[in-house]
Amino acid sequence: MTWMVSIISRGVELCLSDNADYLLTGIDGIGHAAVARISERGPMQHGESDLGYRLQPRHIALALMARGGDRAAWFVRRAEIMNFLRASDAPVQLRLARGGWIRQIDCYLSGEMAMAPDNRLAPLWQGVGIELVAPDPTWYDPAPVTLQFDGGGGEATTVPTLVPTMVGSSELSETRQIAYDGSWEAAPVVRVVGPIQGARIENTSTGEKLDFAGVTIAAGHWYEIDCRYGRASVIDDAGANKIADLSADSNLSTFAIRAHPDVLDGKNALRVAGTNISAATLVRLTYHERYVGV
Repeated sequence: MTWMVSIISRGVELCLSDNADYLLTGIDGIGHAAVARISERGPMQHGESDLGYRLQPRHIALALMARGGDRAAWFVRRAEIMNFLRASDAPVQLRLARGGWIRQIDCYLSGEMAMAPDNRLAPLWQGVGIELVAPDPTWYDPAPVTLQFDGGGGEATTVPTLVPTMVGSSELSETRQIAYDGSWEAAPVVRVVGPIQGARIENTSTGEKLDFAGVTIAAGHWYEIDCRYGRASVIDDAGANKIADLSADSNLSTFAIRAHPDVLDGKNALRVAGTNISAATLVRLTYHERYVGV
């Protein structure tokens, strides 16, 4: 089964492998992201000490043939693909689909988009070479995963979960184990809707937490915690910065759903807790499964 390859620009999708208007003849740079090791060497050290690694931006090359027809039709096709991939501050999404799964990556035109005005097949077909760069080199499933923990209302009672759980108008304390199928960590966006006091979200498989000890979120109000790199923030429903309400030992910049083998078999145990809740209380985590390559 072959891949379907498309570009999404400003919400509009253009298929580059329909074998009618576009023939995809080559794609490179979609495997494991490039890795750079970080090291240091002491003055008398033999060799060096490894300090870890960082994934590098991903460079993707596409080669395709674009159908024209007569000369006027070719210039319409030429304008179409240039408009989809024109230089912009907003990323385009490169999407691969195969056998029921979809992988997507945010990228920008980088370097040259080569489209010779004529070749020996002109004006029927023209070769197109596209160079893309993805600053974040990880792919993701565009369908978000949402987990919701809520108060349920009524008196506090014990319900059958993997861990004994008290829910109701007094206390929220619930643990769920999720099977994460990605091959790279996923940083969630978390919304905590009041009333709740001392909200705490913890990945007990990694020990990372988001802890609002001593903080009350009133009924009708919410906090949103964004754990994604470069976007790490805590704001309330009025747009005010509430990052100071997180405890000093919280893990805002690293809190994530982890892949195997960082968490065995990708089975992350997430615990949500808080007191003074009601039926309106909820904690919602949203994330995209991410992949180090396809």
